[in-house]
Amino acid sequence: MALEDLAMFRAIRGSTVFYPSDAVSCERAVELAANTKGICFIRTGRPATPVIYDANESFAIGKAKVCLTALPEAEDLVTVVAAGVTLYEAFKAAEKLKAEGIHIRIIDPFT
Repeated sequence: MALEDLAMFRAIRGSTVFYPSDAVSCERAVELAANTKGICFIRTGRPATPVIYDANESFAIGKAKVCLTALPEAEDLVTVVAAGVTLYEAFKAAEKLKAEGIHIRIIDPFT
């Protein structure tokens, strides 16, 4: 999936770009966009993706979500920034890496 659409809308002064990763974050993006002054672009994908966030999860414009970190006794060796459909793939990769003793942090930028 190309990223030109995200870059184009980010280049417009005062625009807000949303890149939800599941149905819950998409619903929150629509709510936030409806209450945001200026141009808003919500990028959604077609594939059926698993629901990652709880139904009562809150989101804010300009604030990323740290979705996964290592336990306090472990250390994150890698930080993965994943948005949209790639967030679920990052979780799958984290499980495989954890089995090898590699802990990662996953961040969802959302906006």
